[in-house]
Amino acid sequence: QFLAAKASGKPKVTPAAFFRETRHMLAKEWRMCVYCIILMTWFNYYSHTSQDSYTTFLLTQKEFKNDAASRGSIIMKVGACVGGTIIGYLSQFVGRRRAMVGAALISACLIPAWILPTSEPSLSASGFFMQFFVQGAWGVIPIHLNELSPPAFRSSFPGITYQLGNMISSPSAQIVNAIAESHLITRQGGDRVEAYGPTMGIATAIIALGIAVTAALGPEKRGSRFETTAPAGTDIEHLVKRPSDAEAGSDSDIGRGEKGGDERIERV
Repeated sequence: QFLAAKASGKPKVTPAAFFRETRHMLAKEWRMCVYCIILMTWFNYYSHTSQDSYTTFLLTQKEFKNDAASRGSIIMKVGACVGGTIIGYLSQFVGRRRAMVGAALISACLIPAWILPTSEPSLSASGFFMQFFVQGAWGVIPIHLNELSPPAFRSSFPGITYQLGNMISSPSAQIVNAIAESHLITRQGGDRVEAYGPTMGIATAIIALGIAVTAALGPEKRGSRFETTAPAGTDIEHLVKRPSDAEAGSDSDIGRGEKGGDERIERV
């Protein structure tokens, strides 16, 4: 594929052509754009709601010291890294939607174990597994967004939809903090403290269910191929060898198209 692209020459990309194709793509794929923005809004609420106030929750409601709260947060982040890697990989076999829906539902079931324990080991373990599944669902997102993208916009489409969803969900930490600080609960010592645990738990449960429904009802294009589509804004059409033909032929055949397997670059 690389040799075929090199042999056919570097296509010229112009801003005018890019914006022209962008207008065409939006007119054709606006439903997919809206869907991906909604999905990214859910996901950004998901991660920020379950993470941003967690250390404050450990310090205020569980009366942890700074070092214990820091250890709990670090272990939680380790779970996020492990979960994102494993579930993202497994989605290649079980499917993108199944992986996201399964991880979201399991994280919702873990919420009681995530906020009710009182000891550091228990909260650290539940925090690890909670973020294992929260960020495990997130681990599917990069490839899922790329596969849902219009092929010519496979670089810009995921970034723009993600950032728009991130922008919409940007008040998530402020919302959680405002609700928690306006409601008090009684902890074991009898003191009245801000209700970070219940607020985070209820909000995360709602968001996890929203993700499960949105992902289950949405599209999936696992295994999408992009190599026969020119980048958006390409002002000339050029030929590229089919991958199967390129493997069957020699390098010189790829350059000259002698095997008859040339395929015209597609548009959005």
